[in-house]
Amino acid sequence: MKIIEFFESDKTTQELLLHALRRCDWEAAKYLLGLLEDGTFAETLGGKGRLFFLLDGETVVSFLTLTDQDCVAAPDMTPWIGFVFTFPEYRGKGNIGILLDHARKCTALDGVPFVFLATNHTGQFEKYGFAFLGNRKDIHGEESRLYVAPAADIVPLADATQKQAREVIRQSGIREAWESIGAKVNQVGSMATGLLMKRRDIDFHVYTDKLDATESFKAISRICVNPNVIRLEYRNLAATDEACLEWHVWYNLDGEEWQIDMIQILRGSQFDGYFEHVAERIKAALTPERRRTILELKYLTPLEEHIAGIEYYQAVIADGVRTYVQFTAWRKEHPMTGINQWCP
Repeated sequence: MKIIEFFESDKTTQELLLHALRRCDWEAAKYLLGLLEDGTFAETLGGKGRLFFLLDGETVVSFLTLTDQDCVAAPDMTPWIGFVFTFPEYRGKGNIGILLDHARKCTALDGVPFVFLATNHTGQFEKYGFAFLGNRKDIHGEESRLYVAPAADIVPLADATQKQAREVIRQSGIREAWESIGAKVNQVGSMATGLLMKRRDIDFHVYTDKLDATESFKAISRICVNPNVIRLEYRNLAATDEACLEWHVWYNLDGEEWQIDMIQILRGSQFDGYFEHVAERIKAALTPERRRTILELKYLTPLEEHIAGIEYYQAVIADGVRTYVQFTAWRKEHPMTGINQWCP
């Protein structure tokens, strides 16, 4: 058995592979053949797409694609394995597992922690290391079952994201700006716990003796003079139960947009130091396995879903959640209302 990538093959080999597709009576294979023959494979499925064939001598056994896009519109989920097919005479022997494993290894070489797959089959891919992720409508409005399999180690990716965040903090001068008006600046949230993943959010609590917007704007103006600051939002919640001023800036680092949230709180008030204490307790409760699980859950969360970090931490540390399906079920049983004051 040998694996051949279509686009890296010579014209003679490509014609052999196209001939195999032409004798396939699967409708999806006919669609794939059309994409190859009219030159729209990359345009439809993503510019870095690959098409792998498993051959027994000169006979095609199986094939599948590894592409940026698939039938499910989910830009933050990539890459996708698709068009998975084994010819009838070779079925029941686990041959497709060779290609699935190869696709995962290619994904790992690209430094990507997961590979996704959409199907209407149940029980077909679990034996190859794929886990059910949930159901989602595809681009045709039909229900698809989403599966995911690990590829590259997620920890180096998270560490690289943390490093980028530290560079944003350094370049933006956040600490220095606030300290110039006598404020105390503490890191909170995912950065403080080492659990920052794909959401580029950086959180600070800023403590001052009074909530004076005029004085605070002196610090904010120092931050916003940086040309990489592209947007600012301000909310005055001083007269509410939250008793704070919210400052949010968006910072461009090498073409990627980071959100920096600065919550200004009165020194000595109810939540002075509270979230810093929680962050320290979470950090102390982390084991390598727990950290990896939390990072994986965060990575697998669709960007359109906004889930508080504390939910991941409580689910994993307190209740032993290990998979995204378990986490989804856990959230239904533990709906978050208001401030979650769980602390390990």
